[in-house]
Amino acid sequence: MRLADLMGARIMDADGREVGHVSDVRLVEERVLTADGAGLRMRVEGLVVAVRRRGRLLAYDHRPVDRPRLLARLVSRATARARYAPWDRVAAHQPPASLGQRGTVQLTVRAQDLTPLSEVHDDWNRRRSQ
Repeated sequence: MRLADLMGARIMDADGREVGHVSDVRLVEERVLTADGAGLRMRVEGLVVAVRRRGRLLAYDHRPVDRPRLLARLVSRATARARYAPWDRVAAHQPPASLGQRGTVQLTVRAQDLTPLSEVHDDWNRRRSQ
């Protein structure tokens, strides 16, 4: 699978309803033991799900914005309905049939069971500061 195949993919929940699209892919770096010693690899941790196709989150889904206040308010409105789907909640991924089309990601949970992105930001910031 290519990361580009996930970006923009439609997200379908366990009930078969379209939830939104993949706005960002959350990756984590992890150490692995290789034949020549320790190495690093990137692992998909989860997907940021944006509800509206028109309104991109403009990278504000990466971390919370709190200053300047006007920008923070605009970002808060833009990401209010964004959700996070941990990778272990992904049942299947269908890559796009051809260039220029979107793939599809099938979840094992219903849309209302996804965590709001604002709550996930808090967890990401805690882990980053440790």
